Amino acid sequence: MRQDLSPKRLAQAAEKAFREGNYLIAVAGFKAAAAAYQEQGQAILASEMWNNCAVALVQLGQGEEALKVIQPTLPLLEAEGDLERLGIAYGNLASALEVCGRYEDAQDAYLRSAELLEKCGKADLRLHALKALSQLQLKQGKQLQALATFQAALEDAPRLSLQQKALKKLMEIPWKLLPK
Repeated sequence: MRQDLSPKRLAQAAEKAFREGNYLIAVAGFKAAAAAYQEQGQAILASEMWNNCAVALVQLGQGEEALKVIQPTLPLLEAEGDLERLGIAYGNLASALEVCGRYEDAQDAYLRSAELLEKCGKADLRLHALKALSQLQLKQGKQLQALATFQAALEDAPRLSLQQKALKKLMEIPWKLLPK
């Protein structure tokens, strides 16, 4: 990535590389964009780029590296009170922890993500965090917990696709069969 490009252009190029599955190029681009934003004194945007970089690192299976770039962004986002970005960052943290096999820590981070995203009214993003948590719980053999988590995600979703609506109805059946 050329250093004379604006941070916005660097970020756009990195996003394009990410969408195309060129994760190494995306990592380099997001790092360059983060450095450029930092140089301009735009710490929030730099934090966003570091989080994007971490997502690309997770795609490469480099969870430890992802943790190194995400963790420093959390206190800054918290201090700024940017609940949406903070919620997203906790979701990214959870993904990195999951890749590292730190499932309990990942579960806590997904829950924190969902909580923050609920506070700022981002139900669609909260749905993604709870779906990821549900998948992690399935991976851990916690089927009932996973079912309950996914059902909670669907309950609060603002808009559901036809498939999600059908799944929601199906998921209500086991609970109706349990003794009261």
